[in-house]
Amino acid sequence: MRPAALAVFVLAISSLAGTTAASNEVVSGPRLTVGDFWTYHTNTSLAAGFFLDGEITLGVSSQGPVTIEGASYDAVQMSVTGSGTAAGTFSTHLGLTPASGRWLLTGEESLESAGLKVVSSVLDLEANGTFRTSSLPIPFLLSVQNTTTFRFFDDPWRFPAEIGNTSVVTGQMNFSEDSRLFYGFQNQTHTAGRVWWNVSYALETAIAVDSPAGHFDAYRIRETTPDGSYALSYYAPATGNDARTESYNGTSRVATNELVSYRYQALEPRRFLGLTASQWGIVGIVTAVASSTTVAVWIRIRRRSRGPETGSPPRG
Repeated sequence: MRPAALAVFVLAISSLAGTTAASNEVVSGPRLTVGDFWTYHTNTSLAAGFFLDGEITLGVSSQGPVTIEGASYDAVQMSVTGSGTAAGTFSTHLGLTPASGRWLLTGEESLESAGLKVVSSVLDLEANGTFRTSSLPIPFLLSVQNTTTFRFFDDPWRFPAEIGNTSVVTGQMNFSEDSRLFYGFQNQTHTAGRVWWNVSYALETAIAVDSPAGHFDAYRIRETTPDGSYALSYYAPATGNDARTESYNGTSRVATNELVSYRYQALEPRRFLGLTASQWGIVGIVTAVASSTTVAVWIRIRRRSRGPETGSPPRG
C-alpha cells in the first residue's frame, strides 16, 4: 500500500539502489563514496494517461548513522534531482483533458547500508503546463510533496547474497503526501497513514542489459509489495548500481529507468595529485622528451655563441 500521486516515483527511485550477487558467488554490496552518481532516462506514468519523460540523477551526498522512526541505521544519503517533459491526459472538472508541460523533481533519500533499502524518502514534484480545452488553453500548476519513512522489524535481506536468495522484509511504513492542482480551480488533497509493510525480495538470475550508458553484465532482483506492485532491478556491478529498473502496478509497466551516465569511484584507477598511474606515465614521457629537446637546443646555442674554433698557428 503506497500513497497516491508520487507512489510510482517512490517505488521507481527506491528500486534504483538495489544490488545483488553474481551466479554461484557471494558478493558484497557496492562500495559507495561521496561523489558517486547515476543519471537515468525515465519514462513514468504519474497517473492514468499522464506521462513524465526526462532524466533523474541520484548522487551520494553523505554517509553515516541516522535515526529513523526510533531505529538507528548506518546509512547512505542520496540527493535526487530530475526534470523533463510532461504530456498526456488529466482528469479535471472539465473532464478528461489533454495536457502538456514540464516537470521538476527534487528530494533526498537515506538507504541503510547493509541491504541498500530505503529508510527515508522526501520528494517534491512540480509540473506546469497547459490544458488544451476545446475553447481555449488553460495554464495549470501541479505540486506534490511526499514524505515516507520505513522501520524494519525483520530484515533478512542484506549482503552477501547469492542467485536464488529470497527474503521477506517486515516493517512499518509511515507516509504523508500533499497534492495541489491549480488551473483556475484549486484542487488539494492530503493523504497520510502508518501501515505494516511486508516486501518480498528475490535475486532471480544473471542477465545482460543494454542501456544508453553501455552493455553490462547484470543481475535481476524482484521486489514485490503487498498491493501486488513490483519492481525489477538490473544491478550491474561495474556501475555500483542498476543499469535498468522497471516498475509494475501488478498488471502493466508504469515506469522505466535506463542508465545514461554514472560515476562509481570504487572502480576508478587510483590517483596521485589528481592523475592516474597511466597519466603520470604519459607526463613522464612528455617531460623526458621536453628535457632532451631543451638540452639539445642549449648545446646548439652554446656552440653558436662561442664562434668557430681556431687551431694553433703553424710553426715556421
